Amino acid sequence: MPASGTFGSGQEYSEFVDLNQLGAVVTKGVSLTPWEGNPAPRIMETSSGMINAVGLQNPGIDKVIGEELPKLLTLYHKPILANI
Repeated sequence: MPASGTFGSGQEYSEFVDLNQLGAVVTKGVSLTPWEGNPAPRIMETSSGMINAVGLQNPGIDKVIGEELPKLLTLYHKPILANI
């Protein structure tokens, strides 16, 4: 199963991989209310890599339950773990 935050909500990758070959899908982090994340700039290169301060941008739990999960359930038929 992919780590939270690395696989979006899962459905975005369905055209690249058969989701049902995964043991589970873990959603990206979601908060109770929508969150726009941190203002730009969110990413800064450094001499040894990068610093990321996106701030967990997400649509909120109601939209995830009402819109994203029903779409994912049409593609995926195994456990779905939500990172709330």
